[in-house]
Amino acid sequence: MKRFLFAAIILFCTLHNLSAQGLRHSVCYIEPKFTDAEKTMMEDYALYMARAGFLSASQALTSYKSEGTFGSGVVIEQNGNKYILTNLHVIAYAKSATITFQLHEKTLRYADCQVIATSQTCDLAVIELPKECEMIPLPLFSESTTEDMPIVAAGFPALANKPSWQMTRGFISNARVESLESTSASHIIQHTAAIDPGSSGGPLLFKGEDGKYRILGINTWKAFYRDGVGLAIGTDDITTFLKDMHHLGTKDAEDLEQIKNTSGEDWIYIFKQIPDSSQKQIKEIKWRLPFDQTLRTMAVRDSIISTNAKQSNKFKRSATHVDTDLERRNEILVTYDNYFGPNQQIGLQIGHSWLGYISTGVRFAALISNIMAMDELHRDELGYQNRGGVLFGLYVGAQVPISIDKYTLVPRITQSAGAGPMKSGKVDGGFNIVTDTRIGLDWRIPFSFCDLAIGLHYNMNWLWTKDQMSIPAYKPIEDSSPLGQYLQHGIGISLGIMM
Repeated sequence: MKRFLFAAIILFCTLHNLSAQGLRHSVCYIEPKFTDAEKTMMEDYALYMARAGFLSASQALTSYKSEGTFGSGVVIEQNGNKYILTNLHVIAYAKSATITFQLHEKTLRYADCQVIATSQTCDLAVIELPKECEMIPLPLFSESTTEDMPIVAAGFPALANKPSWQMTRGFISNARVESLESTSASHIIQHTAAIDPGSSGGPLLFKGEDGKYRILGINTWKAFYRDGVGLAIGTDDITTFLKDMHHLGTKDAEDLEQIKNTSGEDWIYIFKQIPDSSQKQIKEIKWRLPFDQTLRTMAVRDSIISTNAKQSNKFKRSATHVDTDLERRNEILVTYDNYFGPNQQIGLQIGHSWLGYISTGVRFAALISNIMAMDELHRDELGYQNRGGVLFGLYVGAQVPISIDKYTLVPRITQSAGAGPMKSGKVDGGFNIVTDTRIGLDWRIPFSFCDLAIGLHYNMNWLWTKDQMSIPAYKPIEDSSPLGQYLQHGIGISLGIMM
């Protein structure tokens, strides 16, 4: 009898505690933890996956590597131990996570909690809580779910980019969704309780007549194209997953180790070497985690090599090499030239690279020159004057793109020809023809959607004009032509983007 009374008191205190604090003792938010090396790798792959057209996967990697990524989870108990049940996509490839319970009177945080089991099939993961954790586990709902059941969704969706407690109510609108393209889970529950980004991994709950909450599912998706449609992984899949969790392990973390051996730039090189049909299939797959396409690419490569050993050479790529298969072929560059004196030129060139080695385009330029009259009579009257002109022309160039790690060094030579009017304050305008020969180096720094191009070059400029004016800093060319010919040398810089 005493044992019964003691057990009843313990049960009453537990229920009272849960009632007083609500679900905050059972629902947490989760921050996956990655090493600096893993974050650097994700940043590298985010760049090259964006270049390959996998924009959503690239954005997901960017999110995982940044501080502040989080999701929700719920406390469960298995074999006397406490765990956090959540979605796999919340922790992705992390081996550990920080678990935080935001209670009314205080905040409890457990760092370096180990991820012990994951499943891509049903997008679930389990994180182990320390022995000293006193949070309250919730049981699974053991009966059949039916439409119109009242339910509660709890979690920590983002508010001002920070996890914020949210508890919403609704009803089950579809007790068993027949199929969902983005998952292989067999039991999916559709409901009307509001969930938002950050709610992933939080529990879908039913409150029984005894006042206790039970887990109906784990909130996983929200249909943004429809009102009031939340989707949760149901208890059928949860039960199977928990039964096998000690045998599953964390394969996704192992996949990350495999990917670490290949840089993002090497991966995109491999991706381009596999057949077009395989590339198309990889682009069409519905990925569950952002490295799905990466792993699939490597699997295709390994399959090709296993059936034809000679093919292995085409997948080998040195760190420094000539790269004619440029990702960014269109260029917009602003150039500045100084001709070792008062003469200067500012230009804009827009062009395209062909086959990696050839570039062509159009060029606009503003040329400022210092002039004086050639005869002494007018020289005193006019003095020195600045003459400004606008030039328009075409250019053609040759280049050798050299890939160095993820950067590209481009030695190049371009030849442009243009013409346009020039004018000064006291001298009638004249029409000029100009050609530029530029020899230089461009340094291209990759970003997600463009390359930043920084260049330094030597410039040799020829000018032909009918004006009988002397242009200091230009070297006059003696010939029998009625046109005045001048030659000048200088150095310049360029800044622009490659798209």
